Amino acid sequence: MTDEVLRNDEETADGEEKVREPRPIRQPPGLEMLSINGTDVDYLKQQLFKQGTGRELYYQEVEEEDGTFTVYGYPRTGVLDLIYSMAYPVIKLVDDRSAIKVKSNRAVTEFFIIIQTRRSGTFIGQHGQTLDALEMLINHTVSRVFPRWVTLCVDVDKYRQKRQAYLEGLIKRVVREVERDHRERPILGLLPKERKFIHNYFSNHPYLTTESRGKKPKRTLYILPREDIREI
Repeated sequence: MTDEVLRNDEETADGEEKVREPRPIRQPPGLEMLSINGTDVDYLKQQLFKQGTGRELYYQEVEEEDGTFTVYGYPRTGVLDLIYSMAYPVIKLVDDRSAIKVKSNRAVTEFFIIIQTRRSGTFIGQHGQTLDALEMLINHTVSRVFPRWVTLCVDVDKYRQKRQAYLEGLIKRVVREVERDHRERPILGLLPKERKFIHNYFSNHPYLTTESRGKKPKRTLYILPREDIREI
């Protein structure tokens, strides 16, 4: 890439968008970082892919004050190693005999830390509160060395999948009950993100809605008939 700072609206002779050097930003320790600036994010990612000589990259994009975008690219394997080095010491504090695996989805937009332990319950806690706290701590630790938030999930013994299936089954059961007698039903013991999931689940429901009442930590979600339906 040329060292000359180019105007955003300049183009090459063949019509391709010219790019300019991005603003300096802190680089994750021990991790190779590629960066490029311009207005077409997809084009910028293509250029970074070429610079990365065909390696899988994890991309983050930042909109600048002048309306352009800076796209950062990090080798996928390097990001996995970095997440491992930051997450493993935290996990060992809970169980020093545990192990972890770090992987990403196929698009390299999300990362997953899988805890391997014989003490799953210790990591999960009540309704997953301990697991969520660990996830938040690790996520903050990892994200602070990147330009933007890193999407990262921590799981043990497939708890996330099991909890999701439980919530979906619970919702179906409560819906049948409300449909039968048209009375609201509370759902107790939900984490904030689980309440958000159920709120979103019912956001476009034709005749049921949800609302949360009370203050933390006893805030409770209710499933109830929509007001306009109840008035009919």
